[in-house]
Amino acid sequence: MGKVQILAVLTIDGCLSSELYGKAHKDLRLDRCGLDEIRKNALYRVTPDYSISMLHEWREDGTNTCYLAEATPDTADYINGLLRMQAVDEIILYTIPFIAGTGRHFFKSALYEKHWTLASLKSYPNGVCRSIYALDR
Repeated sequence: MGKVQILAVLTIDGCLSSELYGKAHKDLRLDRCGLDEIRKNALYRVTPDYSISMLHEWREDGTNTCYLAEATPDTADYINGLLRMQAVDEIILYTIPFIAGTGRHFFKSALYEKHWTLASLKSYPNGVCRSIYALDR
């Protein structure tokens, strides 16, 4: 069965850090936190060009294909749609040690209540934490 993953880099207060990404990438050395490895492990990078019904078909195709949707301001609404349509199997959250105060919050209202299991937790010397959550089936 295929797997749909979401990858998001968020501030402590839940805002997408992409507005700060250049500075965060340089100052926090996010390249040393395994982001590139996660991207390389995904066979497909999912964008709003992919329909949710197409993803459902691919997930059921019997392969172990990994589909990755990376959260940015341009993809946040689409990814929240994937969550509402229950088309996500795993959420990978990187939390950077910064409070935005204002900004675009990643998780939007009207999401279904779902239970997720913490599959992995790793902290890095730069203060960044990676949490991987798997959907409870």
